[in-house]
Amino acid sequence: MRKYILTLGLVAAIFIGCEKQDYLIDGGVHDTKVDMTTYEYLQTNAVFDTLLLLIDRAGLKETINGDVTFFPPTDFSIKDYVTKRRGDTIAQNPFTDFTLEDIPVETLRDSLQMYIIPGKVNRDDLTEDQQVHETLLGTQVGVALIPVDDIYSTIVSTWPEYVFFTNIIGAGLDVPGTVPPEEELDIRNVCQTSGIETNTGVIHVLENSHTMFYYVQTHFSEL
Repeated sequence: MRKYILTLGLVAAIFIGCEKQDYLIDGGVHDTKVDMTTYEYLQTNAVFDTLLLLIDRAGLKETINGDVTFFPPTDFSIKDYVTKRRGDTIAQNPFTDFTLEDIPVETLRDSLQMYIIPGKVNRDDLTEDQQVHETLLGTQVGVALIPVDDIYSTIVSTWPEYVFFTNIIGAGLDVPGTVPPEEELDIRNVCQTSGIETNTGVIHVLENSHTMFYYVQTHFSEL
């Protein structure tokens, strides 16, 4: 069977009469392989414009073009991060502000590496059992391919499968059926596009609702 990129979004066309449907994507199916580097692929989509500026500033272009798997946050994730950081900054001092330029280069470089796993984590090699990997930052993450009963389940014969990226907070993956302390709860995000194979590595794009660096706003201005 050919392999395809799975993208979350509206199914624009459903081909009737096929005995077996492949992964659905907006309007059709795409080949997973792209004849370009990871960095070049990101350049083809405007949703990564700000991310590319951060990659350049952090000096990580060659890193993401290496033999790695990259889970890039989109510009929506970056905007959410800036909004929350700015809110905290102004709440503590209304005469200050926060922009991406306020992130020290070393901090930016380290933080972006939480989305990079050495080696190729291909979609076809994933199962529902989470694989634990160490990122270039040294943090632990889980990666799994999980069938999801969503809105598409009523129009396809089998549930669509999505790649999930889990930021492991405690000593290990949360054990199903147990409730760890709130401060140790793992954070799981679905990938809106997965399985992109570039000439240098693999890309699984995180959902737009993800906040870059998992930042949580803690201060709020009083109205």
